[in-house]
Amino acid sequence: MRLSRIVLKINKGKFMKKYSNVSLCAAMLICTPLFADTIELDAISVSASPIHNHGTFDVPAAVDVLDTDEIASKTTASLGEILSDIPGVDNISTGSQAGKPVIRGMSGERVKVLSNGSSTDFQTYGIRHLSNTDPFLADRIEVVRGAQGVLYGSDALGGVVNILSPKLLFAKEGDTKLQGEILGEYHTNNDEKAGGLKIQSAHGKLGLNISAIKRKSGNMNTPDADTWEPGDSTVSGTKPRFAGELPYTNFESTSAQIAIGYTDDWGDIKLQHTYWQSFQNYLGHTSAPQYTAISSAGQDLSNNETQLSANIFMDEWIFKPTISRTLNKRQAATGVEYESMNAANINLDIEVDRLDARLSVLHPMIWIFEGEIGIEGYKKEQTVDKGNLVPNADENAKAIYIFEEADIGKWIGQWGLRYDTREVDSKIANDSKNFSAVGGSLGLTYKLTSEWNIATNISRGFRAPGIFELYANGTHGGVQAYQIGNENLEEETTLGGDLSLRYKDDSTQASLTLYRTYIDNYIYLANTGNRRNPITGAIIVSGGLPEMTNEQTSAQMQGIEFSIETYLSDKTRLKGSFEIIDGKDTDNDRDLTMMPANNLHLALYHNIGAFKGVKNNIVSVKMQAFNEQKASGSQEPFSQYNNLAFGSADTAGYVLWGIGYESDLDIMGQKAKVLVNVDNLFDTEYNNFLDTYKGYALGMGRNISFSVRIPFSL
Repeated sequence: MRLSRIVLKINKGKFMKKYSNVSLCAAMLICTPLFADTIELDAISVSASPIHNHGTFDVPAAVDVLDTDEIASKTTASLGEILSDIPGVDNISTGSQAGKPVIRGMSGERVKVLSNGSSTDFQTYGIRHLSNTDPFLADRIEVVRGAQGVLYGSDALGGVVNILSPKLLFAKEGDTKLQGEILGEYHTNNDEKAGGLKIQSAHGKLGLNISAIKRKSGNMNTPDADTWEPGDSTVSGTKPRFAGELPYTNFESTSAQIAIGYTDDWGDIKLQHTYWQSFQNYLGHTSAPQYTAISSAGQDLSNNETQLSANIFMDEWIFKPTISRTLNKRQAATGVEYESMNAANINLDIEVDRLDARLSVLHPMIWIFEGEIGIEGYKKEQTVDKGNLVPNADENAKAIYIFEEADIGKWIGQWGLRYDTREVDSKIANDSKNFSAVGGSLGLTYKLTSEWNIATNISRGFRAPGIFELYANGTHGGVQAYQIGNENLEEETTLGGDLSLRYKDDSTQASLTLYRTYIDNYIYLANTGNRRNPITGAIIVSGGLPEMTNEQTSAQMQGIEFSIETYLSDKTRLKGSFEIIDGKDTDNDRDLTMMPANNLHLALYHNIGAFKGVKNNIVSVKMQAFNEQKASGSQEPFSQYNNLAFGSADTAGYVLWGIGYESDLDIMGQKAKVLVNVDNLFDTEYNNFLDTYKGYALGMGRNISFSVRIPFSL
């Protein structure tokens, strides 16, 4: 079986009560006429359909795929920001650099971020902990909404983000190929500069990829506004504590990736190493009465990931062994910016060494099914050299799964079963926890006509509590809180379903999805109301840091997602999406914490043609609208700002506008892509509910981004 064959094979409620501006705009969006011209809209998904060559329109799961151009057009290093236009996906942001994806209201350890299908481990328990990857290194990013635990195991309750590296090039025997891309970026708001390089080369059956990027940023700026000053008697929420240039919001990062591979009639093999390092500052403030700006935590973060994978052909069977090792380090100094960090003032030093192994087998047709059977496991060692926020601990997990697919006429069916076990051992607490569960899913797509289909999924997911949730006990500088674990936590389980109606023709693709998920033993971070001395940990009457701990409840999430992309004419394209979401703590009859606000995204692109050798000149207008959102109560993270004289844990509704321009330039015989984006065009004052600075600072002000990508080939 040739490599081309394997490539083909693998790639083969209550929430409705609010009729807000976002909801009205969303209703108008649904009624948008579907004009006709030709556009390629349907991408192949490997994350939700590893068996057959299906596009996102056909698979039962709700999937979106971002290619290289779409990733680059966002001109940001924030993974959460890049994905935030996808319906059902939101962004927990901290400044301009840190963004964590939220999928259908779930975030952190309920969203699984994968690197080429393998688990990553970047200590996701922290609200501000960003994914250890630079999107520039990715060729594609696939987002699967809804529980995908059958294929990807525990921690995939909300969905999966699969970051896929560029494919290796191969050539004919004796031939050589070389191609690549040079990137330059500049952002006016925070004086951020970025430079990157990608190289893909091949000599016969041997391929080599090399990529690298460097980013360096100054402080972020918000719109100018009156700020609260000590002695003011304003009501909470009327003024932020900080506006304009926000100190301690700068960062710098370096990422590099090298991959080498070989292909032959027997299959292919690939070895890849990815390096990522980032220095981060986070804005915080002192206690009453001054609330002066400080660096809440300077951080030195690094991640080294090595993957070895293969596809081995044995007649009609395909064996896919993968082994991955990740070494993740986090050093932090509370109250110290990263530029001043040294061995003496670092108060948190954590290293995670994780080894993952997986063997999956794709089998040929058996009766009506083709499928994948696999076993996998990992061993994780967490070592704490400084600090008591988390203990030295080990995690060990094993799993076995089966995933099957059948294509029969107008039907596409997918089903799977999985059994997981996980053991968590705390070396300091001298305590061991064991968790296990059976998960499963059933998905169906029915082709009503050549243009319409309907898809549904039912799934049961599982998530074991992590080391941090069980055993945390210390100051968490990144969120300015004293966090305590709960050794009595039980595993979370979910039962959910969704129903999608989809339309696709030559010029349009649209999808409307309704979903509901029930969660037993939902783990959430609660504000206990106590205050703790950040150094000694002693409970105090006032000042200090709020105490937060993990508790469990029963929960329910439900929502509506809609997306459309259509050509209004041969030169004008409309793209839009909206999300309506509601999350309830059903045991206590209250809203869940950290729930995204209902939101709407619209973008209009118009090609104004070519002039003076500049081709594909496209101008765009973009709009984002967010509803107001209120904290669910005292258990909400950052709820303390509803009781202070400045800021607020609640956020008002707002609308942001942006404009853009892109074109193709001929530079030394190569077609270069030039992008200019202006975000927050009118420098609007706002706070996003999932912005971790919302309690004391405004969101980012006007930002003009310039980007140039120059391809080359030999």
